[in-house]
Amino acid sequence: MAAESTDFLRNLFETLDVLFWEADPRTLQFISVGPKAEALFGYPHSMWTSTPTFWRDITHRDDRQRTFDTRVQAVQRCEGHRVDYRVIAADGRTHWVRDIVRVKCEDGRPALLYGLMCDVTAPHEQEQSEALARLDESERAFTSTFDEAPIGIVHVSLEGRWLRVNDYLCRVLGYTPEELMATSFMAISHPDDVEQDTGAMAQLLTGVIGKYEREKRYRHKDGHFVSAKLTSVLHLDSAGAPKYFISTIEDVTNRDRLEAQLRQGQKMEAVGRLAGGIAHDFNNLLTVIVGYSDLVLRQLTPGTLVHQDMEQVRHAGMSAAGLTAQLLVVSRKQVLQPRIVDLNAIVTRMSGLLRRVIGEGVQLETRLSEPLDRVFADVGQLEQIILNLALNARDAMPDGGSLTVETANVHANADWLALHPGPPPLGPHVMLLIDDTGIGMDETVQAHIFEPFFTTKEAAGGTGLGLATVYGIVTQTGGSIVVDSAPGHGTTFKIFLPSTEQGTVLTTDPAPPLEDVGGSETVLVVEDQREVRAVTLSALTRQGYKVLEAANGAEALSVLENYDGKVHLLLTDVVMPGMSGRDLAERLLVGRPDLRVLYTSGYIDGPIAHHGVLDAGMTFIQKPFTPTDLLRKVRTLLDVP
Repeated sequence: MAAESTDFLRNLFETLDVLFWEADPRTLQFISVGPKAEALFGYPHSMWTSTPTFWRDITHRDDRQRTFDTRVQAVQRCEGHRVDYRVIAADGRTHWVRDIVRVKCEDGRPALLYGLMCDVTAPHEQEQSEALARLDESERAFTSTFDEAPIGIVHVSLEGRWLRVNDYLCRVLGYTPEELMATSFMAISHPDDVEQDTGAMAQLLTGVIGKYEREKRYRHKDGHFVSAKLTSVLHLDSAGAPKYFISTIEDVTNRDRLEAQLRQGQKMEAVGRLAGGIAHDFNNLLTVIVGYSDLVLRQLTPGTLVHQDMEQVRHAGMSAAGLTAQLLVVSRKQVLQPRIVDLNAIVTRMSGLLRRVIGEGVQLETRLSEPLDRVFADVGQLEQIILNLALNARDAMPDGGSLTVETANVHANADWLALHPGPPPLGPHVMLLIDDTGIGMDETVQAHIFEPFFTTKEAAGGTGLGLATVYGIVTQTGGSIVVDSAPGHGTTFKIFLPSTEQGTVLTTDPAPPLEDVGGSETVLVVEDQREVRAVTLSALTRQGYKVLEAANGAEALSVLENYDGKVHLLLTDVVMPGMSGRDLAERLLVGRPDLRVLYTSGYIDGPIAHHGVLDAGMTFIQKPFTPTDLLRKVRTLLDVP
């Protein structure tokens, strides 16, 4: 009955435009084919049945494995199936066929494979046309996404040449698409990265790894290197053969810069705390050294050897005081007296000094933008910034060169920051630019230049506090600083200070003459350092003042409980154990509203200042102070109406 059924099917479909065939289920070799075989595909009947691999030979190579696997699985399960695939005709043309296959089984085992092969080229061509239209649309959408993606996307040949690049990457690296595709992937890679990248490409090609990720550097068209995160995979064609690499390239330069700034800020903060503590303790010692030197000098005859020796002691003390002042700047714990400042006026006023400092071999040029916004800053600190950077530039130009000082208004909006990544933050700023044509610095040196005591000069060439001082001033003033340098290409410092139109102009009264600094008023001296307290008492009592003393706030309250007279002035250290000088003054002013208060400290901390800036109405004298400076400050404060 089964044989009659297949004979019936063969006879039926020989009258139709389809091919009936039978095959061995074990070898898949055709046993017989209908008369339509030659008409449909051009091959004689004898070739179909005499060649064991004929079915595989005429199947399109891209469809062979898929169709073969489908047929073998169906035979194993004794199940029918339907599959569409391409057949290559004798004239070389491709035909789409639909094979409707049945498996004849006996005792649960495949005995015969037979089926109908229909030519479905026309419908497939229609489907292909529609698919191509959809593909074109997808390609257009892909191209749009490719070019507009906020990340670099590239296709790279197996030999390492750029095949396709998107707009983002061109913007990041500064090249046109044509310039990139005229070169190789490795040509603009950092030399230190090429070997690892080449090895990774080989591993992708051989299947050792499926994806390659790393951070590397690409050379921008202007020569500098851009940090980027690279992710690469191998793209295969429809036959499974390697075709090209697909890579994404993400610019992480800003992220690296911000991380470096964070690390630098944390390092400077730690060093600053250490420097501030050292300066505070050292200033107490210097107050004693300088103070007693002054007192002794007043008792010695000028011109004598002992007077000259004591002058040398005092000079050494004052020089040490200058170093501690720089440490306080580094630690951002010095007192500022800010006011509204015209930076152009400062640069103009300092031009003569700068020309003398840098010497005849260096040409000074100033480029001052007009009108220039104002900044709220300490004039002395701004002058120190300019002077320190000028000295640094001079040392970098031993054979001469040029020094440029430039000012400009900068409004750091999103567009500006896109072209100038990094500081400053958003908002209006005044930029101070100082540029030299000196020897420049490499990346290793630049990473340490703002650290206290770091210097590239010889042992006697400097303290290593110049640039650290600049960093401390800029940071405390609320600004930011950027350095751009390369060996042999000079150095540019850009300092950005917030613009302002508000602030208080601080004025100082003229100091009283030295002969008028004495008095008979009562002064309460509160100082936890015994030696500092002793020299302060000595300076005041020698000028006629009545002095009460205490080592801390609690002791001061106890002293006043047992004192019935009037106290005219409180001279107190700011930072003391138990009770701060600020807290002590506030408690005493409740019962003595006319009490004058003079604060002193080796550094400024939270109890008296916010970010190192004195509150309005407070009077302060910085340690180390000389007896003369102290007496003048006391007299001035007592004489205020």
